[in-house]
Amino acid sequence: MDEMNPTPRPAPPLDEPSNYYYPLTRDELFSRFDTSSSGSKHLLILYSLVIGLNAKMIAEIGLGQTTGALRAAAALTGAIVHTCDFDRRRHEHLLAQQEERWRLYLEPSTSFIERLPAPLDLVLHDGAHDYSTVYRDLRLLLPKMRQFGLICVHDTQETELYRDMLAALKDAVAGFSVSITNLPFSCGLAIIRVESSLYPPITPSAGSLRDGRPETTLVEFPCLPSSEDFKMAPLRGRLVAAKIKLGHMLRQAGLRS
Repeated sequence: MDEMNPTPRPAPPLDEPSNYYYPLTRDELFSRFDTSSSGSKHLLILYSLVIGLNAKMIAEIGLGQTTGALRAAAALTGAIVHTCDFDRRRHEHLLAQQEERWRLYLEPSTSFIERLPAPLDLVLHDGAHDYSTVYRDLRLLLPKMRQFGLICVHDTQETELYRDMLAALKDAVAGFSVSITNLPFSCGLAIIRVESSLYPPITPSAGSLRDGRPETTLVEFPCLPSSEDFKMAPLRGRLVAAKIKLGHMLRQAGLRS
């Protein structure tokens, strides 16, 4: 089987969440994108985040169709996906389907998070949606994250849930250095980026510039520039623009590939 594009198989019915844990093929990822199920528009985003972060340690609270997307991406980065769900009666038969890169824990999120190995690169939280549980889970997760690691929280814009979800999110990050964005579709997906941590930063997948320097520089946000930086910004902008224009001219003249 080609690891980059596994052999397609019939997608499991969308009304059977117990089948979502299978790693999804790329065809399945796109076919699920076209459905109206909650979070379907987030699957490709999560897949991309795992690969972009070059994630090695992933945690998921709430077994669902996201499990298949996370496991598919993890196969490309060599990550281990740790999934937790409280519904033992419904999912106990899945324990026999665990493998080296997918571990399933049927227990409360508190005990799951407490014994999760650190540091974590990426977390998806889509379990309980009450204020107390979300607040507690995030407070336990944040100290275990790598610098620039991501915690994704689903249902932060869901019509019936958003008030508790956003209140828990706001209160949980107090005292931590984070930046947050909130995707306003498919019931909402908050993405918390951990700006500072006791753990080393993530090691993202990245290419290189022509001179060999990495194309991505990891910088804390907000990175407040000094007054001198503000004064130099217009000059730097003109120099960069001139450098780009010169590069185009050299390529057109056949002097640069």
